[in-house]
Amino acid sequence: MPRPRIIAFMATASPVGGVATWLDQFAADCANHGADLIIALAKGQQAHDPDRYLEYHPGIESMIIDGRGLTRESRIRACQRVIRKTQPTLALPLGVMDANAAVIREKRRRPIYLVSRAQGNLPPMLADLQDLRDGIDHVVCVGAMTRRFLIEQSEFDKERVTHIPNGARPTSEHRVPRGDHPIRLGFIGRLTPGDKRVMDIPDFCAALIRRGVNFQMTIAGSGPCEAELRSRLTPFSANVTMLGAQTSAQIDRDVLPNLDVLVLFSSSETFGIVLAEAMMNGVVPVTARYLGFKSERLVVDRVHGRSFPVGDTEAAAAIIEALAVDPKQLHRLSTNAAEHARKCYTWERCLASWRELIVRVQSVAPRKPPSHLGDPPLQYNGRLDRLPLPSNVVDVFRRIRRKVGQSTRIDGQEWPLFHRHHTQDRLDEILESSRRLEVEAVCQNC
Repeated sequence: MPRPRIIAFMATASPVGGVATWLDQFAADCANHGADLIIALAKGQQAHDPDRYLEYHPGIESMIIDGRGLTRESRIRACQRVIRKTQPTLALPLGVMDANAAVIREKRRRPIYLVSRAQGNLPPMLADLQDLRDGIDHVVCVGAMTRRFLIEQSEFDKERVTHIPNGARPTSEHRVPRGDHPIRLGFIGRLTPGDKRVMDIPDFCAALIRRGVNFQMTIAGSGPCEAELRSRLTPFSANVTMLGAQTSAQIDRDVLPNLDVLVLFSSSETFGIVLAEAMMNGVVPVTARYLGFKSERLVVDRVHGRSFPVGDTEAAAAIIEALAVDPKQLHRLSTNAAEHARKCYTWERCLASWRELIVRVQSVAPRKPPSHLGDPPLQYNGRLDRLPLPSNVVDVFRRIRRKVGQSTRIDGQEWPLFHRHHTQDRLDEILESSRRLEVEAVCQNC
């Protein structure tokens, strides 16, 4: 079999996070095992900044896809140009939705495999996967529930969907929590109000204060609500430290070794790589029972950590209070968590599964997509779209305007993570189906 040549399209709105951590590990594994990897970094006018991304991931070989001032059609064409320049055998979009349509179009010109990494359980993400089903060669699901949804609710062939959990870096020695006061809490992740629910943190801190818990909390991460979160945490400045975005090395060296408990407030996670990293370090996870929590069994309540209902900051604070006064429970959960993570969630195990998958995917011919797939609906973003000109000519004009400094974010988006045209009824149906699968997982695990 020829040497794999892979292009990964990477969003850069969040320079650190679970996907970026996975990509760092995947890139190193490709270099060590004879695969060529090209990383195409998305550039936008506001959120997506390749230069900032590279500050946290120095040394990676990358190229830029410039989406500034472009419509969805032009962003797709920008991805196509990168594909034609690099001539990959396999494409891997990572949070760059428009890259999927680009790969599907290129499939009509020459053989190329499209492998989707399903890294979220949000309804619009699942709806996008449903829409792309007949053009995708394989889907890798980070979470177990996502795989079940695609097979049982979206009619994906089970042979084309694989569950590969993320890994975590092992530590040189197991560290147990300190067990004295104050109890050391941490939050590590993107500071977003939606699926990450970081605005629960101020209410959580207030609940701890009311209970008289002596605590210190470290928050590592950045995101769109960072300024608002800092403002709302002002009353707790004696208890809370916000570090901003941290590299993986900084998390390993400076953050995790100084925590007893990691708290996660998310409403939806496919896996929760930060939970595995914490457990690997003997840090006890206290997590919301996010959509996918029961299916994945990364953390089993009262065995490897503790859990609370999504949004219930009082319940979360009660758990911390109990752990703060019971060091034996804290130590037991820490030991169990570390043993579980080191047995099930190593990077070696994860990346070996990826290597095997890539060989398997390329052992058959790429899928031929239907003729309509990959063509976005016509959007009018100004006078250029109303002129009787081919879309490729309009795209050239837009890039010329950008070059002379006239670019604007004309369709209101830059490199969207998912499409926003799905009807609310469809999204509600997907959410309800996902919840049913999670209830079934609870019954099966009882």
